[in-house]
Amino acid sequence: MKAYDLGFGESADELTVRPGKTIEIDLPGARVAGWCGGRAPGIGTAAWPRSPVTGLPMIHVITLELPEDYRRKGEHLVAISFFQADDHVAKNIEGVAGLLEGTAPTAEQAADPFLAAVAATAAARHPQQRDLEDLIGGAHALLWLTAEEFAAPRIDPPADIRPAGLGDEYSRGQNAWDDSTPETTVWLGERTDDPNTGIAPSEDGEGGYVAAWFSEDERLQEFWSSVEGISHLGGTVMPCQVLPEGLTPYVFELEDGVGGFNLGGGTAQIDLESDVFDWAQ
Repeated sequence: MKAYDLGFGESADELTVRPGKTIEIDLPGARVAGWCGGRAPGIGTAAWPRSPVTGLPMIHVITLELPEDYRRKGEHLVAISFFQADDHVAKNIEGVAGLLEGTAPTAEQAADPFLAAVAATAAARHPQQRDLEDLIGGAHALLWLTAEEFAAPRIDPPADIRPAGLGDEYSRGQNAWDDSTPETTVWLGERTDDPNTGIAPSEDGEGGYVAAWFSEDERLQEFWSSVEGISHLGGTVMPCQVLPEGLTPYVFELEDGVGGFNLGGGTAQIDLESDVFDWAQ
């Protein structure tokens, strides 16, 4: 098993640790592995995940083709696509949650173009969608993709048909209509010298895991300094606060700011084996 670092940019010779940042990253042997921001993969517009609070389409954060070791839901599921609503303080839109759970729309709801579109999303839900919720109640979605879906033409979010009152950025949370960022190519390169590659993260050293910064070894301190703030697959995770329970060696750590991902400066851990998801500032 190997660990991998992510870089962002249009050329393998000019990659940064996050889109729009000036901090460069060197990824020897880097290959194109997907994109962040902007459009979603070819899952069909009606299947674009929506917030269970507002019904607004989530922003597309990142779509990433995975190395074979990280395809933990089946060999035919070769990539993931991650979306965010950031709706933990949004005002609830009556009826949205039930419609997304598959409740049949009432005649009144069916006559409302916006709620009818929400109901259509439930009917077209992607078969490999995992609904994730963070520690403060924000909704996210993780989709596992086939090779055909990953390679299909990218799609725009659903047409903006929201009624008056759903455009308040301070009460409706992040969404694809207002907060999408420009698409940026994602590159993947092997991470070397990480002592925790292939080991499940642990605060007590179980399995030989060495938590970041909890060693006086100067070589480890230098290594952790060199990878701090880098999104990656496997290896040492660097949560800002408490380490989430249940992580496996197949964790995807995603930094704030990637593809419009809004964590207020935090880091998210998305486990591709256990489906554990959390983040901390």
